[in-house]
Amino acid sequence: MTLLRTALVGLLALVLGNAAAGATEPIRVEIVEHGIYTLDVDSTVRDDNGINQNVVSNICHVATTTMIPMKPHLTFGFRYRVSGTEPDGDRLVRLTKVVSFPDEVTPPGAKRPLRTYKEVFAAPIGIVGYIGYGFDEPWELMRGIWTFQLFRGGRLLAEQNFTVIEDPNAPTPRRDSNSTCFQMSSL
Repeated sequence: MTLLRTALVGLLALVLGNAAAGATEPIRVEIVEHGIYTLDVDSTVRDDNGINQNVVSNICHVATTTMIPMKPHLTFGFRYRVSGTEPDGDRLVRLTKVVSFPDEVTPPGAKRPLRTYKEVFAAPIGIVGYIGYGFDEPWELMRGIWTFQLFRGGRLLAEQNFTVIEDPNAPTPRRDSNSTCFQMSSL
C-alpha cells in the first residue's frame, strides 16, 4: 500500500507541476515613473475625434510631479511596464488608454463633444512603455484634474491623476543632464 501511495503522490505532483508550468500569470501594469516629459514629435495625424496622434521619439522625463503647469507645448504622462503571461504565449497585450479631461470639449473637426478620449494599442510584455498628453493646441489648455488610465478589456490596470494649474510664474522643466531619456521599442 505504501508503494501505491508513493506512486500516486508522485503522479499527482507531476500533474500539478505540469499544470502550474502551463498556467498563465494575470496581466498587470506597474507605473514606473510619472510627471513632465520632453519629446520629439516625428509625425502627427488628427483622428476622427479631433485629437492629434503623435509618433514620438527621444522621450525624456524632466520632472516627477502631479501638478502640471498649464503651458503650451508641455507634455505630461507616465511610463509603465506590463507583466504577466498570455495563454497563447503572445508577447503583446491589447490595452486601452483612456484620458479624462477636466471639462467637456469639442476639438476642431470632432463630431461631438468629448469628456474622455480612448485609444487602443498593443503593448509588449516586459518592456517599458509611455502614455502621455501634450498641450499642442489652445483648446487643450484646461485647468483641473486629468486622469490617465490603462484598461485591458473592462479591467482597470493603472491610473494616474494630474492636476493642471494656471501659474504663469511656474517654470517649464527642460531637458538637462538629470533627465531620464529613453526610446520606445518598435516591433
